[in-house]
Amino acid sequence: TVDWMSTLEQQDPKSKYMDEGYSRYLYALTQSGAAAKIPAVAEKGLANFPNNDDLLSYMADYSLSHKQSDRALTFARRLIGALEKRAKPEGMAAAEWDRKRSTTLARGYWIAGVICGEKNLYMESNRDLRAALPSIKGNDAMMGPALFYLGVVNFQLGQQTLNKAEVLEAASFSEQAAKFTGPYSEQAWKNAIAIKAAAAHMR
Repeated sequence: TVDWMSTLEQQDPKSKYMDEGYSRYLYALTQSGAAAKIPAVAEKGLANFPNNDDLLSYMADYSLSHKQSDRALTFARRLIGALEKRAKPEGMAAAEWDRKRSTTLARGYWIAGVICGEKNLYMESNRDLRAALPSIKGNDAMMGPALFYLGVVNFQLGQQTLNKAEVLEAASFSEQAAKFTGPYSEQAWKNAIAIKAAAAHMR
């Protein structure tokens, strides 16, 4: 696959077989020990196929893992936009496509939501993380940070609008986040206590 795709990439980079074959190409590069080449391949591919969800998904994850939060947010937003419009690929079973689409979409929403949480973009973070939540249940590595930031941003939004129910929901999110072992658990537990104390002083 690697040889065939790299030849096609040189001869006909805009071929629909390139667009359809990128997920297999990236997988084959990983398997053959050439994972270091993937970012360049993905960037080149996105120049020709700006809405390719496999490439956008890879670049969003890659940017996130390399602490390039602005780039990760841009790729996550593009990924969400591309998947919202994308029809089921030819030859893929509907159930398989639905599963892949919802998993990838949730990943895009999660990356966007966590980064917006870090950037204090409360409304956007709240919207994106709530969109991700149903599809990431069972994935502890994603649930911990999602619940942590939902606690933080809902507290801020509830404080701004004097909405006690939203502040109490923030406390609940923080308590749930504290149950997931990871870098956020201790802070989530402290947040839950502070948020409940704040709620007690609200009408």
